[in-house]
Amino acid sequence: MGQQTRIVLIDDDPDACELLKMQLEDTGRMGVTYTTNSDEALAIIRKELPDLAILDINMPGIHGVEIGSTLAAEPITSAIPILYLSGMVTPNEAKDLGKGQGESLLISKGSPVEELIAAIDSLTAP
Repeated sequence: MGQQTRIVLIDDDPDACELLKMQLEDTGRMGVTYTTNSDEALAIIRKELPDLAILDINMPGIHGVEIGSTLAAEPITSAIPILYLSGMVTPNEAKDLGKGQGESLLISKGSPVEELIAAIDSLTAP
């Protein structure tokens, strides 16, 4: 088996984090570290230097888009692909909004986990 994809997940809902961590790690191909605190998010990502960051857009404190912009502006983290999650868009809206964003995608929290895994694979493919 190859090396696991290292993911840092930021979402203010601890139950959602636990569920997503379990679903992704159950693939046997992914390892997930998460925080529910947006203020800690940048420090964790800078320390872990994951293969992918999954960011909830609507967070208290620093919004996911702000975290993504900061990561993109820093040389040490600028190459980390970003998968944005939002409960404010439907799966179809997320597909339309996420098109053409380079090394980032937008997925609705209502999307099936298989779609999320496919997005992760597309962003982390060698």
